[in-house]
Parts: sequence; structure tokens; C-alpha cells
Amino acid sequence: MLDPYYVTGFTDGEGCFCVSISPRNFKNVEWEIRPSFSISQNKKSRGVLFRIRDYFGCGSIRVSRKDNTYKYEVRSVGELFSKVVPHFEKYPLQTEKKRDFYALKKVIEIMHNKQHTTPEGLRQIFEILTRIATQKGKRIYNIKKLNELMKV
Repeated sequence: MLDPYYVTGFTDGEGCFCVSISPRNFKNVEWEIRPSFSISQNKKSRGVLFRIRDYFGCGSIRVSRKDNTYKYEVRSVGELFSKVVPHFEKYPLQTEKKRDFYALKKVIEIMHNKQHTTPEGLRQIFEILTRIATQKGKRIYNIKKLNELMKV
């Protein structure tokens, strides 16, 4: 079994907390929200990903052919809510990834409460992601649709 502090430190260096948004006619809104937690490694070091997957007891490992790496990923809202979030609350990140984690956590909470299928819940998610993107100096690509949504 891996030391929980090792898992957090490894994530600080190699992990990613991400929320993807795609335009889709999904239930009552026109957007699909996909949160994820992932860690990538090259082929030689991929063994640690299997140990991290076993530590969390969820997720999957896949090959990324575009950069010849392996990726451990958790995409299930239920598993993110019940396994990943509690780990990082108990064993906090030390780098700027902490900000990404808390944004992901807020989005997962909205989704766990089934609010992401309402215009208000979706607006909250967009506000969280816009704030994070702005802090990082990143661009929001569907700004026109986002502005339309924010007026709802």
C-alpha cells in the first residue's frame, strides 16, 4: 500500500485536475460537464500508476498514443466524490494544483447534487471555471455561448 502523502506529492508533480465542457443537448441544458483526475507517466514508470489505481480503488489506465505515455484517470463523479476528493482533503496538495483541486471539488459537488442539469448549476460551474482560467491566464474558447448562458 502506498503512503498517502506519497500519492499527494506524486500528484503535485505529475497530476491534473480537469473539467471538460462540450456542447451537447444533454438533459435540460446544452452542455456536458466531464470532471477528471489524472496522472501521466512514461512507459518505463507506468507501474506506479497501477499502484495508485489500487490505492484509490477506482479509475482506469490507458495508453496515450499521441505522446507515448500512460494515464491513470478517474472520471466517475461518484468515485471522484467518494474517493479522490476525501483523499486530497485529508492529505492536501502543496502546489498551485491545490487551486485546481478545489475548483474540481466544487464542480463535483454541484454534479453530485444533480444541479449541473439546471441553468443555475451550469452557470455556477462556468463561473468557477472562468475564474480558474482567468487566474491562470488561459482563454475560454466558447465565450460566445458562455455569455449567452450567463444571461439565462
